[in-house]
Amino acid sequence: MFIRILIFCTLLFPLNILSAQSNCLFKNPLCFYNSDVLSYLQVLHKHQQYEKMTPFFYGPLPQKIGQKTLIIKLAEQDFGYSLRRVGIKEESEKHWSLTYQRTILGTQENFKIQCTLINDSCRIFLDESLWKILFR
Repeated sequence: MFIRILIFCTLLFPLNILSAQSNCLFKNPLCFYNSDVLSYLQVLHKHQQYEKMTPFFYGPLPQKIGQKTLIIKLAEQDFGYSLRRVGIKEESEKHWSLTYQRTILGTQENFKIQCTLINDSCRIFLDESLWKILFR
């Protein structure tokens, strides 16, 4: 009897994980391939797909410098530090404040970003001050 229960649980467990992951993909606009927006952008940066990063930024800096200059600036930046999302505050139906924690040279620090749902995609508000925070 114990072996039957063990086999049943073993077969059921992966289905629960798959279900939770698929729920994340469609339930919340802050989820990107079962991750979060900045982690997704880090993957794009790691694979040097800077042109795919630019649509996820909006605000005064992208408007001021344009897409081509933004791509060049993103390519020059170090964006490989360890980070994780530690908090979400919903400010309105389509606006969130996200708190991240990053570790650089053994030092942990928190920072916040503002996200907005634009055309069914989560976008990060980017200005000069956030640029200095994200890309140190």
